[in-house]
Amino acid sequence: MRSLYKVGIAIVLSTSMVGLPAMAAPASPASAPLGVVLQADRATVGADITSGGATIYDGDRLSTGGAGTLRARFGSSQMYLRASTSTTVHTLLNGFSANLGAGTVVASAPEGQTFELQAAGATIRPAGPQATQAEVTYVSPTQLLLTANRGSVRVAVGDEVKTVDAGSSYRVDVAPEDADPTPQGPYHTGHSHRLALILIGGAVAVGTGVGIWRALVSPSAP
Repeated sequence: MRSLYKVGIAIVLSTSMVGLPAMAAPASPASAPLGVVLQADRATVGADITSGGATIYDGDRLSTGGAGTLRARFGSSQMYLRASTSTTVHTLLNGFSANLGAGTVVASAPEGQTFELQAAGATIRPAGPQATQAEVTYVSPTQLLLTANRGSVRVAVGDEVKTVDAGSSYRVDVAPEDADPTPQGPYHTGHSHRLALILIGGAVAVGTGVGIWRALVSPSAP
């Protein structure tokens, strides 16, 4: 009887131990870090006030106050938020993507890396594998300001795609789906005329981003 009792206890204990790892395992693994905050002043990641060294995860909302700034690194790419800016970031193969809801962002990627900025119904990304930097300002739900500080970028709205060369600054107008199909000028393209790029400056406009570009690519950056 004692032998049978001992065998019964051993079976119960071994069964319980087998079940423990499954019970202790989390419902879902923690998401891998997407990036890190390099510098921050009056800025938040999610609902928390942030500072240099804070970790950024997929889906995090980055925002700055009226006099705030934030610079973040995503792998080899970086993004700079000017004052009063709000954006949500996500993982992207060889880079990152950001949905701009307000303010201005400056995104940069070295050769072979990329970024994707989405705002006002438009998607902006490098035109090729070259090192690229672009500055995008959210003006309204149908209008953006775009400057290609380095490298060419492509602007896409639906099946319409236009290229902005380095050293150019444009106003990007995104018309509603039911926009009047009557041609409005040489910068309107596509059968529905949903995307319009209007040149507003050249080298002078690029000058505003030169200092930021040097900061983003500086070897001394953290």
